[in-house]
Amino acid sequence: MAKLDAHTSRRLPAPGGNESRKTLRSLLPHWAAAGIGLGAIVLGASGHADTSGAYYESFGDFLRQTKFHGNLRSYYFSRTYTGEATNQYAYSLGGYAGLLTAPLYHFQAGLTLGAGNSLGLDPANPAAVDTTLPGGTVWVLTEAFLQYRHKYLTLRGPDQILDTPWINPSDSRIKPSAYRAFYGELTPFADHAPLKGLSFVGLRVFEFNGRAEGSFSPTNLYFPGHAGGSPVSALYGKSTPGALAFGLKYGSPGKPLTAQLWYNKFIDFSQLLWFDGSFVHKTGTGFDPLFGFQFGSQWSDGNNLLAQVGRGAAGNIQIYGLLAGIDTPYVRLTASYNGITRQNGAFGNGALLSPYTTGYATDYLYTTQMIGGMIEMQSPGSAFKVAATSYLMDKQIKVLVSYGGYYIAPTSTFTANPYETDVDVTYSFPKSSGLDGLSIRNRFGWQNGNIQRQDFFYNRLQIQYQF
Repeated sequence: MAKLDAHTSRRLPAPGGNESRKTLRSLLPHWAAAGIGLGAIVLGASGHADTSGAYYESFGDFLRQTKFHGNLRSYYFSRTYTGEATNQYAYSLGGYAGLLTAPLYHFQAGLTLGAGNSLGLDPANPAAVDTTLPGGTVWVLTEAFLQYRHKYLTLRGPDQILDTPWINPSDSRIKPSAYRAFYGELTPFADHAPLKGLSFVGLRVFEFNGRAEGSFSPTNLYFPGHAGGSPVSALYGKSTPGALAFGLKYGSPGKPLTAQLWYNKFIDFSQLLWFDGSFVHKTGTGFDPLFGFQFGSQWSDGNNLLAQVGRGAAGNIQIYGLLAGIDTPYVRLTASYNGITRQNGAFGNGALLSPYTTGYATDYLYTTQMIGGMIEMQSPGSAFKVAATSYLMDKQIKVLVSYGGYYIAPTSTFTANPYETDVDVTYSFPKSSGLDGLSIRNRFGWQNGNIQRQDFFYNRLQIQYQF
């Protein structure tokens, strides 16, 4: 699961209002395209072989090879402050359900519906509501795409969930963020063992759907109107053409060596060159050292929207990160560091811009915590984090405890030395109990250093059934 955000914004209208009808009209062409693709595959499935050798004896056989997925989540959030701020809470019930059809000539169609509802349990006073959870009723076709997938090539679009370091799902509420985009991945060495894990990625984002709202729009999290984010009020009514990214990836989760190099262009905001690599030294003793390194370089892009509204363009800055730790049979221990250089007069005097994660606290910096990190604080400086993760009772219980300290240039929101402590406990029911897929998770965060809120205590209780 991704990390969570500390920012709030306005509620979005429930379906049935003018905005919902507009959203429905705007999505119809995309739903239709996915539906046509799905229909063609279903009608053609019976009795046809695809080029990968699969053969469907009947429509039932086709359905058996279609993958269905989803979850149901019950969330209760509470925010408590010691400073001049109203305590808040919120409840939401929802999740997502979807399918990916069996392949036919390497083509597949995917549909995923995300939805959430507060069940009328939120406070009557709007100021006392944690608006980062969906209010009223929110639903959206998070995914509606046609995909071509071959051993050497994957192409997918339009509406989908993307998972790259800076354009990612941020799946820490009821549903993940989604993107109206086209995605391609090339794996030319799939048959050659030394380079089997090497892939080339390209993507183009046109519109964005935040994790707590029911529509796509040509905006990002610096624009007002998202539940969460880091809204710049002067950007109200403006839009962005989106983003594009190119990546080179090596390795996969669980492998000793992984590395990725990305170029991101957040159009009219910033450009970011990003490298992230990690290595786990498998000793054979169960005590395995691990290391990580991050480097990034950011500069302004095009007709910079933030500069147009007087906030300063993206800074010409560099970002550094180091991680070291040890993985044992009992606990994983890590210590990490991030540094961001300064440029006076730039946005946040050189703050790192992250248009699709800011306010969500789901970026890839090592030191980002549950409530926030350096991107949410919008300031250059440095940070460190220590964390311990342990699995108990044959991995039925997962416990994560972390502490992060930040040394930044003071802002109108944060002091020079904010810090945050998090405790995250998850219990997953065993398969033998008949409740496989059901889990209970509680996340608690304590952040200090916000000038107005002072001590900020954030508790999040999640009950989830995954299927």
